[in-house]
Amino acid sequence: MVLGQDLSQHFRGAISYGLFKGLRLNEKQVWGPGDLASKLLGLYEKEVLDAIASGRGRWDCGINLGAGDGYYGVGLLRSGMVERSICFEQSTEGQAAIKTCAEANGMADHISILGRAEATFLEVPELQQINLARCLIVIDIEGAEFDLLSAGLLDRLRPAEIIIELHGGFFPKDPTLETRLLNLLQERFDCELLTMGARDLSAIPEVAGVNDNDRWLLCSEGRPFQMRWVHCRPHQAET
Repeated sequence: MVLGQDLSQHFRGAISYGLFKGLRLNEKQVWGPGDLASKLLGLYEKEVLDAIASGRGRWDCGINLGAGDGYYGVGLLRSGMVERSICFEQSTEGQAAIKTCAEANGMADHISILGRAEATFLEVPELQQINLARCLIVIDIEGAEFDLLSAGLLDRLRPAEIIIELHGGFFPKDPTLETRLLNLLQERFDCELLTMGARDLSAIPEVAGVNDNDRWLLCSEGRPFQMRWVHCRPHQAET
């Protein structure tokens, strides 16, 4: 955390590399404060950022379930990847953090901040005029994806592009959770599994003088296991 705080001071609180370059982060991170350094270096969940960048371009709306501090909710807006952002975050502290981040980045007029995403989240008023075919949905709800993403809900989400962080490792007593969800997804979408891989710091001069141990700690996300995501696109025949 100390390394991240030092880096934050050096970069004046703004991400300096990658897709979200220029995004100003809150000084106090509510969710995952140990991730601050990797975010500032543009390395946090790089596999997800690369998937977003390789997509079809811009979306009318970004929908973020489990929005945390607003990294994706505000980052997608600030980068111009979406025109509007709708964030679902169950923590009131997180909701306040998203608001602060949106205001600091001049995006407060383009974002809606809501509470926990229930199975009926598509019914909220903020989504009634939204064309799901023009939406990117990012889901990171710490294992609740296995209950939330029923076959019926996924049928309704088929027009959208979706990235889901998988948390099957949190449920060692049921190793089939991810497989069952992936089967539901593959019946409805073209799916690509993303696995957390290596991080390359060689092109970042600000960390060239840091000792090896600290340099690798800067890009650590402190994960309890190797994370995976699934990137879901509508079937080609349906686009």
